Amino acid sequence: MVNLKDFDLTGRRALVTGGGDGLGREFTEALLDAGASVVITSRRKKFLQDVVLEMKKKYPLISSNACDITDRKDVVRLADEIGEIDILVNNAGLSHRHPWQEEQSKDWQRIMVLNLESPFWLAQKFMPGMIERGWGRVINISSINGIQVSDPRLLPGIGGDMPSYYASKHALLGLSKYLAAASGEHSVTVNSICPGPFFSPANSVAFAPGPILDAVSGVIPMRRIGRPGELRTALLFLAAPASSFVTGQAIIVDGGVTIW
Repeated sequence: MVNLKDFDLTGRRALVTGGGDGLGREFTEALLDAGASVVITSRRKKFLQDVVLEMKKKYPLISSNACDITDRKDVVRLADEIGEIDILVNNAGLSHRHPWQEEQSKDWQRIMVLNLESPFWLAQKFMPGMIERGWGRVINISSINGIQVSDPRLLPGIGGDMPSYYASKHALLGLSKYLAAASGEHSVTVNSICPGPFFSPANSVAFAPGPILDAVSGVIPMRRIGRPGELRTALLFLAAPASSFVTGQAIIVDGGVTIW
C-alpha cells in the first residue's frame, strides 16, 4: 500500500547546487513542495538573492548562500555557515564541445573540478553528519552520457566531441556507487539521476522547433525530448523515505533513448 507520508519531507533540510535556475530550480521546487527547507547555492550572489526574493512568498522555506563549489575552501566555509543538511543534490555541472584531439588541460580540469570533484567535496563535508544522525540522501545529477556516448553519426554536430564531459559523468556514477557502499549501513543512500535530452533555459535555442530538435526527437523512442517537470518525481523519490532501500543506483529518465 502506498503511503503519501513516504514522500513527505517536512522537517528535512536540503542543499541544491545550481538550484536557482534550469533543471536545478525544478529540483528546488520539488523539494519545497514536499515540505523540505532548501538552501540553493551558486557563485552568483545577486542572482541567488533575486531568486529567493521571487520565490519566498510561495516558498518561505527557501534560502541561499553563494559559494564557488570549485574552491574547496569555499565549500568548507559553506558547510560551516549553513550547518547540517539531510539531503544533498549535486546538480551544478558544465559541458563544452571539443574534439578529443583538441582538448586542452585547462578545459579538462575545469569540467572535472565542477562535475566530479565538487560533488565529492560536498559529500565529504555533509555526509558525516548524515551518518551520525542515521539518515541522509545524496543525489548526484549525472547524465545518459554517463552511461553511453551519443553517436555523432545519428546526430551530426550534436553527438560526441565532449570527452571531458563524458568522462566526468561516467566517473560521477562510479563515485556514487562508492559512497553508497561506504554509507549504506547508516541508512544514508547515494544515488544518481541520468537525464536524457530535456528542455531547459540553457538549451532553449538549440531545442527550438527546427532540424536539431527533430533530429534529437527522432532517435528517442517517445519521439520527443523531456519536459522539466518529468524529472521532479525521480528526484522526489530518491530524496524521500520511500527510497529507503534504494542506493548506489542510477535512475535513467530519457524517454527510452538508452535502450538502443
